Amino acid sequence: MLRALRSEIVKLRRARVVLWTVLTVALVPFVVAFSIRLVGADLGETTWESFMRLAPQMMASWWGIMIFGLAAAYLFGREFVEGTAKNMLTLPIRRESFVVAKMAVLAIWVSGLALLAVSLEAACAAALGLPGFAWEHIWVAAGESMTIGLLIYLTLPVVAALAMLEKGYLPPMLFSALMETASMLFAVVGWARWFPWSMPLAVAGSSMGPLIHKPEISAGSWVVDATLFVVGLAALIVYIDRADNAQ
Repeated sequence: MLRALRSEIVKLRRARVVLWTVLTVALVPFVVAFSIRLVGADLGETTWESFMRLAPQMMASWWGIMIFGLAAAYLFGREFVEGTAKNMLTLPIRRESFVVAKMAVLAIWVSGLALLAVSLEAACAAALGLPGFAWEHIWVAAGESMTIGLLIYLTLPVVAALAMLEKGYLPPMLFSALMETASMLFAVVGWARWFPWSMPLAVAGSSMGPLIHKPEISAGSWVVDATLFVVGLAALIVYIDRADNAQ
């Protein structure tokens, strides 16, 4: 298990996709800050509280599903794209260890991007000199961002399974894009609490304002999301256990 985890970390350290996800997430708060700077005369009521709220909102309604989906697709599809899957499958390590190791690295990746978004949002708020600073606003944004990250993370085994089944990045990314769109549609019609990809909107609301009403999720919603995670994880383990070494 530790050997598999170490291998995944080493491979990821050399991957450019990590840098691209970081740059994409980092760009969001700077675009928001630039927009506020550009039309600052009309946004005089922007405070630390309202600005920090945008970090989890943007994750929930814009980049979270796509960027985290990209991370999952890369981690689980890379060996098939690069033609090294047979090397991984023939190593004297239990195949389930690779799934667990990849999911652990994915959790770190998701958490890191979520905290990065909050940190840069706070840095932009400070640079803009917004009124109403309080550490509470940063902690609330961080807590909501981590909760949103968890909700999306629970859906990622499905994306990972598609990456392994289709042996590439495109199908899981198309699926993520479809789920991004569907999440908004389910939120509009009021079914967000039962659709895992819409549930993040319940944490901090949507950056799209009144167009998407903030849904409410219950314990049953968490059960649905957790069930999806378990089913997706089981599918991953079954697939990798039965995968042909010649792939």
